[in-house]
Amino acid sequence: MNDQTGLFQPLERHSTLASRVTRQLETMIMENRLQPGDRLPSERDLAMEFGVSRTVVREAVRALVAKNLLEVLPGSGTLVRRPSMESVARSMALLLRVGQAHVDYEKVHEVRRTLEVEIAGLAAERRTESDLEMIERLLAESPNTWDNQEDFALHDLAFHNALAQAAHNEIFLFVLNSLADIMLEVRRMAFTVPGLPQRAQLFHHTIVECIRDGDPQRAQQAMHEDLLYAENNLRQALALLEGDS
Repeated sequence: MNDQTGLFQPLERHSTLASRVTRQLETMIMENRLQPGDRLPSERDLAMEFGVSRTVVREAVRALVAKNLLEVLPGSGTLVRRPSMESVARSMALLLRVGQAHVDYEKVHEVRRTLEVEIAGLAAERRTESDLEMIERLLAESPNTWDNQEDFALHDLAFHNALAQAAHNEIFLFVLNSLADIMLEVRRMAFTVPGLPQRAQLFHHTIVECIRDGDPQRAQQAMHEDLLYAENNLRQALALLEGDS
């Protein structure tokens, strides 16, 4: 455990003492002055270090537990942790939902175009044999999902995530995972358009062929065309839903 003596700076009295304690602890974690696995001093000792009440410290700890930066273990105290990609992605997904009666799918597709066209090009450059085997296996399994809306949506999402994995940049996966719930909704709606799975398979074949050949420009173009098709299908699906309402 790192020596934490003198790390904490006393704070002047302020109406938002808890938020200031939270920010200082968070900064220390991000700067690796407090590292994963480190045990924080006791609540009483922290209160003395910061020059605040134990109630303020307790509130700050709760805030950082909610951010997955701290973990309170009965009998072991409060430990520093790093948030996983999955937990941050869930937080971003929740943020997209808060205060939104309806998702703006046009904005979602704008983000997809920016991300997934680049992903396809990088996958063509960086994919390993293991990556290619996974992508080709998912492509071959795709027809087995064409009769079921949920199976199709989940499988199509897995295919695009496999491409992101092949790009070997974990941030792409993180951003895609934050959109996963919304993109599942998009795929479920698009499934209502007749012939969608079969047409999507053709686009996917072309993308995989370009990745197999190591041709990033063609892979990007193929993904661009796939996404344009997906956008048009979503508009048709939304029109069908409006017609039924």
